[in-house]
Amino acid sequence: MVLAQQEAEREAFELYTRRFFQAYDSFDLDTFISFFADNAFQQDASLGDLSEFGGPSGGCSIHPKVPLQQVFEALFAQFKATAGSISKFIHASGSARYGGGIDVKAMPKTFFTGGFDLISYLDIRNGKIFRRDDHWDTAQVTPQDIALIHPNGVPRFSCEALPEPGDIANASPDFYQFVRGLNRAQSSGRVDDLVRLFADDALLIHPLLSKTDGAYGPFNTGIQIRGRRAVARFFKATLEALPDGLGSSLIHVVGGSVGGAFEWRSGGITAHQGIARNGLLGVTAIDLYGGLIKRISVKFDTLQMTAQQRAAIRSSLAHERLVV
Repeated sequence: MVLAQQEAEREAFELYTRRFFQAYDSFDLDTFISFFADNAFQQDASLGDLSEFGGPSGGCSIHPKVPLQQVFEALFAQFKATAGSISKFIHASGSARYGGGIDVKAMPKTFFTGGFDLISYLDIRNGKIFRRDDHWDTAQVTPQDIALIHPNGVPRFSCEALPEPGDIANASPDFYQFVRGLNRAQSSGRVDDLVRLFADDALLIHPLLSKTDGAYGPFNTGIQIRGRRAVARFFKATLEALPDGLGSSLIHVVGGSVGGAFEWRSGGITAHQGIARNGLLGVTAIDLYGGLIKRISVKFDTLQMTAQQRAAIRSSLAHERLVV
């Protein structure tokens, strides 16, 4: 019975999020907006300030529902003229009761000339989206677009896309405790404790598995490794230098017993980087089976790290033959 209930929970979340992105992709404004709570927040962790993209001046949130509808009405009108579709749904990790992370491909000629992938972090309360925060990697877009986001190659300086103060979780107690244990292992650099949380055939998706700083293509196999042994080698080679590794801290958690997502802030060697220069913001989405991680997808803006930091990680991974 428990397994059947868990599968039903997974399916309910996937159905909910597919319907949400189907409305988004078909420019169905009324249906799209109906998914949001009246006091909903729309944010973008990689950009921070959304005023350049139709949001309020100097604001890191489009809030509440009425201005949110106005912004997306303008965007939909623009996208209809330039693109046949906005996004491609890839994968959902989470619970329809609490929320989770959705891997999505943003199509070319929408927000930017080139396409990119992202994890859309959804905090769902009483069946409505209370907060949506999109996390993506600016390294994936064209050089011209990167120059608009990070002028002169210097990471943009902006306000941060964060939950309200004191709002740390919307999750089942077991998932929240699992994520806390996962973050403790990552933050303290305990590789063995971290790897014990993974299934034998776990899939890891991480932007720093890309061979170069250039656009690596949305969800291609070049940023994926499979199997607990490969995951162990990845973390042994990189955990001290990863933004989501040593010194990282939790910001917010959503999800249930089948999985979900959590937002984090980097520490360690990147503690004084990011759009507010106090750490990078990122997100991790996970699927749990039998209490172990079956799939884990990480997303953050790698160009908020230095070129030397990225190169050092790739060199370590090349030594382990995880990138060639």
